Amino acid sequence: MDKFELFNNVRNTVKGYESFLSKHHFNEAKRWEDIPLTDKKNYLLSYPVGDLIREGSFKKCFLIGASSGFSKSGSVLWLKESEDEEEYLGKVRELFIDNYSIDKKSTLILVSLALGTWIGGMQLACTLRNLAAKTDGVVTATPGIDLKESAFIAKEFGSMFEQIVWITNPSSISIIYALLREEKELLNGKIFFPVVGEYFTENFREKTARMFGHKHDNVYVVKTGYGSADTGDLGIESRETILLRKFLNNHPQWSKKLFNDENPPMFFIKNDHAYMESLNGSLVVTKDQFVPLIRYNTKDTGGIIHKEILKDTGISRELFDKLPDELLYVFGRVSNSIVFYGTNLNTYASGDFFDSLDESYQYGGLYEVEKVEKNDVEFLKFTIYVLEEHESLSEKYQKAVVGFLKESSNEFTAKYDKLSAAAGEELVKVTVVPISQKKLAQKHHTIKN
Repeated sequence: MDKFELFNNVRNTVKGYESFLSKHHFNEAKRWEDIPLTDKKNYLLSYPVGDLIREGSFKKCFLIGASSGFSKSGSVLWLKESEDEEEYLGKVRELFIDNYSIDKKSTLILVSLALGTWIGGMQLACTLRNLAAKTDGVVTATPGIDLKESAFIAKEFGSMFEQIVWITNPSSISIIYALLREEKELLNGKIFFPVVGEYFTENFREKTARMFGHKHDNVYVVKTGYGSADTGDLGIESRETILLRKFLNNHPQWSKKLFNDENPPMFFIKNDHAYMESLNGSLVVTKDQFVPLIRYNTKDTGGIIHKEILKDTGISRELFDKLPDELLYVFGRVSNSIVFYGTNLNTYASGDFFDSLDESYQYGGLYEVEKVEKNDVEFLKFTIYVLEEHESLSEKYQKAVVGFLKESSNEFTAKYDKLSAAAGEELVKVTVVPISQKKLAQKHHTIKN
């Protein structure tokens, strides 16, 4: 189906979408741009899940999973039909052969992601077990988010394999390094990280290469795709897209000129089964699947570029010729959230939580939150401004903030204690400051990624 055929099909078969259009007083699609945008809040969370699928029929559903949304009320339980993932195993096998030569090298694959109902971890764990069962010399372990157990398996069995392909979140890599720091054999170009869940910089990729004993320009030491539980697969990095990003990272003036940012976006080979557009800087996706999406605002900053705009940058002719005519690019979340070890933490929801606290907390109506790094480990630092400081407030807020984040996010609950144990200390830090010391020129809270 082309996009208009898909629109009409979904309108006629999906009760929730028909209701959504009615609420927006929308009648006829003369121009694609006139069709109202859907998003998680106004569509996916506004209708019962049975109203989001064709004819309300669960007949083709084979899997129920969850998105990694910030709150339990904001997490979407996703229904999948087998066709949504029909080509997935083949694609993963092809990528792992192309990128890591698993058909020629004995390989230990570790899946160090949140598992349970979260679609990302569950799907990858299941796929890679199947892949290992059908590929001689490939062995899979699924320790989940317990990085200490992951590191134990790597130490115990790593010497038996030519390489380790370690699937995790980018922000877990520094903890993994800290846990393996004394294992010189494992830090000698042996470990690769296909990662999910977070935007990362090209400098991070090169830093990881150095830490794990690869050449700094190794394109596969850290590699990712782009997509989500709601949209599914939308794009994948390739050798050429990573080399393009490295080029722009080394020539920030061109990144600034093309993208208004000296730090270049991530580039992906786009999935041709999805129609993507950029609207006010946000990536908007139309895709046919068990829960079909029409003009769905991902709230990610990104869009589509034609490679012709790269002609005058000084990029090599060889690289230019190998790039596809169109590329998907993504900077990261537009929304007010911080990605913390793969979990999107919504800062506005945190503000609502602080405002709801009783008077004993002496909350002054202001807070700041930022990600900080110490010894290659990421921490989430809250600075909370109070009306009157008491000795017990720091400990009280520490318990309250961690408790709130656990209550708000299933994924955070699954990860936090194990990640803190692996790091050897709490990954959420809380500092209480009298509001009298705050310069009130700042907004209610600041986000510093």
